[in-house]
Amino acid sequence: MHPLAALVMMLAAGTPGGRCFVPSDQTAGWKRVVLPEEAPALAAPADMDWFRSGEPALLFEQDASAYTGADSERPGRMAYSFRVPRDGRRLELGFLGDLRGAKVDAVAYAGGRSFPLLDEKRLAGTQLALDWTMEGVEQVVVSVHHHLREKPVVRTWRVGRLLKPTEDPAMPESFRAPRSLYFLHPGGRRLELCDAPGRTPRLSRWPESANASEVTLHRP
Repeated sequence: MHPLAALVMMLAAGTPGGRCFVPSDQTAGWKRVVLPEEAPALAAPADMDWFRSGEPALLFEQDASAYTGADSERPGRMAYSFRVPRDGRRLELGFLGDLRGAKVDAVAYAGGRSFPLLDEKRLAGTQLALDWTMEGVEQVVVSVHHHLREKPVVRTWRVGRLLKPTEDPAMPESFRAPRSLYFLHPGGRRLELCDAPGRTPRLSRWPESANASEVTLHRP
């Protein structure tokens, strides 16, 4: 694999590897907690919107125009092209049906050069996530070899770009406090926050409220 290519994995929630805490407020809405000294990488579950002060996060934007089309490169092989915004670092795809072990290629294009992300990797399931670390990626092309299988259909897609939420002028002032974890509690479930140094903060929406409720932490 090219040295600039990042890890590529199927979309899955990570397993917390450190200390865990329970927020005092388990109602829905944006919350803020002060990062404990013993858990500086405190994180929300991977399926939620969250970020930490001063750290980069992946912002996922629902841009229908990111999908620029599909092409039957040759019999039994489909290629899907996606436009990548500036500072893009991740592409997530959802297929209508199970890939059932089909071979998948993925190539990122930046500055007239190509960088392989996947090389005929057999994948199952309906979800695919591609990550890269190189800057200036403008396009990603995903090719699926569907010999003796139904033609795959891309159902959902989204691209994540890297930014620091607390440094963005559009972020409300109450979301800029230092040494803080901000997270959007969905409500209806008991939430735990765990120290997870390897988990990248992610947002699918900007805070709609002007304030985040301050909550405390206790051991589960």
